[in-house]
Amino acid sequence: MLNWRRGRHTNAEGMTLVEHLAELRTRLIICVLTLVVGVVVGFYYSPPIVEFVTRLPGELVYLYPGEAFFVHLKVALVVGIILSSPVILYQAVRFVVPGLLDNERRILYLGLPISLVMFALGIVFAYEVILPLAYAFFLGFGTESLQPMISIGNYVSFVLGLVLPFGVVFQLPLFVVILTSAGILSPRTLVLYRKYFILVIVMVAAVLTPPDVISQVLMALPMLVLYEISILLAKLIIGRREGRQQE
Repeated sequence: MLNWRRGRHTNAEGMTLVEHLAELRTRLIICVLTLVVGVVVGFYYSPPIVEFVTRLPGELVYLYPGEAFFVHLKVALVVGIILSSPVILYQAVRFVVPGLLDNERRILYLGLPISLVMFALGIVFAYEVILPLAYAFFLGFGTESLQPMISIGNYVSFVLGLVLPFGVVFQLPLFVVILTSAGILSPRTLVLYRKYFILVIVMVAAVLTPPDVISQVLMALPMLVLYEISILLAKLIIGRREGRQQE
């Protein structure tokens, strides 16, 4: 029967395919239960969280009886994912690490905490900087005869649709560093194909943000800055590698 090598975690003993799938099933159950608990906790604390998220516009309305409830449910789901993510990531790491090489394990152990920090920085940056700019811009089109009446559901969806993608976008430097360290990418490639990468950045911003040009521009500009930072980091990595080779 097919064996999966588990390395030092099983004292160099193999696991059968059935045992491997059983382990996967157990870890998935743990992840699902953790997510459910996180959603319950998120729903319990959703009132102050919703109040914090909606502090910028102040008073909002809801257009149908269930809208406010579904907003709290949506917030609870997001909070549940955030709260359960450490357990989910731990289960994922424990499942895949035995099949990785030593250098791949080092990249995973170093990259995962940095990825979480970069995700959090992206969220904070978007909420504190990008969201107020976008909100002020759109409300600037109001007049005395055209007053905004924003529903809580639409506003929370707007906030989540604008803020959460920035957590993903802020992974760009880490992604470039990993590829450069693995020898897959080089600074020369990043510079040579800069215009194509810029096109990809614009397309990604159009997909991740709400369907308006301003939100897309507000995401594309930080992505371009992160791209230039990624080039500098890639050059530093190559420089250190060449320095060690000359020693």
